[in-house]
Amino acid sequence: MASEPRPLRLVHTSDVHLGAYSASPRGREEPRAQRLEAGFEAVIDLARGVHADVLLIAGDFFDHARIGPEVVAFAAGQINRFPGETVLLPGNHDPIGPHGPHERHNIEALAPRLRLLRDPEGEFLDFPALDLAVWGRAITVDVLERPLAAPPPRRGDRSWNVAIAHGHAVDEGAQMERSLRITPDHFAESAQWEYIALGHWDVHTDVSERGALAVYSGSPASIGDVGYGVAVVVDFDASGVRWHARHLDPAETSP
Repeated sequence: MASEPRPLRLVHTSDVHLGAYSASPRGREEPRAQRLEAGFEAVIDLARGVHADVLLIAGDFFDHARIGPEVVAFAAGQINRFPGETVLLPGNHDPIGPHGPHERHNIEALAPRLRLLRDPEGEFLDFPALDLAVWGRAITVDVLERPLAAPPPRRGDRSWNVAIAHGHAVDEGAQMERSLRITPDHFAESAQWEYIALGHWDVHTDVSERGALAVYSGSPASIGDVGYGVAVVVDFDASGVRWHARHLDPAETSP
């Protein structure tokens, strides 16, 4: 008789935009920049508080390629507060390659439990102890990339297969001006994943369709002046997959 799969808990966030406003005269002391940092601190507090196994960051973790080492040090310090594994997918604001921040800064050296997806053709990250495989395509500066098109077969040796993607969910043949398009056919091809962690939209949105469970986490803090957002907690066990959005308020989530 086969044993039941290992229960798993993820926290999913995206569009953190660390380093925005850092070129302003006040630098990281700019109140809007501090709110973005406080939003990510709240995500880490949430992941610690719910005893998550993995934190997924679905793109645009950094706001631009010109971030300074102090922003990277802050990001790594926060990731190191989380005792589980962290997966970071480069997005259009922080793309992989020579025009992105990961060429200038080695955040993985500062945060040893961080795994960075680097391959724009797509790659799996394997977590055997968690019975988990995470697949995703790193975003480059090519706006014509299709983050979820023609995915590979799921890994049969892992109970939980999760995809992470950064792009726009659009109707087939509509919104042709959108970059990084994810169409209904792409979702149909991706129904094999237990969960699809999406980024690129600042607002939390469930876009599940064609058998695919696909959710935009939304940004933990607005890049404008409208406060804090949400992160998504996802639970996997023998009874299925369940997710719920958690409102982020640094005053409430801080220890």
